[in-house]
Amino acid sequence: MTTHVFHEFPQDEQEDVTAAAAAEGFDIGEFTISDEELYPPRKTVGPIRRQVTVTRLINNTSKVYDAGHGTVWTVEFEQDLASGAFGP
Repeated sequence: MTTHVFHEFPQDEQEDVTAAAAAEGFDIGEFTISDEELYPPRKTVGPIRRQVTVTRLINNTSKVYDAGHGTVWTVEFEQDLASGAFGP
């Protein structure tokens, strides 16, 4: 398992998430964002799964998103912001 903090994410993800937060009236500094890469068990073959955890610091609300190839976690995050999932 490997963990990354937000500033280590791909540049396009950082830009998308920062823009999504700003569009909904949030500052990206209100959140902690990290990911974990989950590797298949030893001696087995399988995809590396990636999960992103976003926590709003002011109210400790967290959401976990599947990330990686074929996923749209940044869009899901933007939808959650718009729906109030992280609070006002």
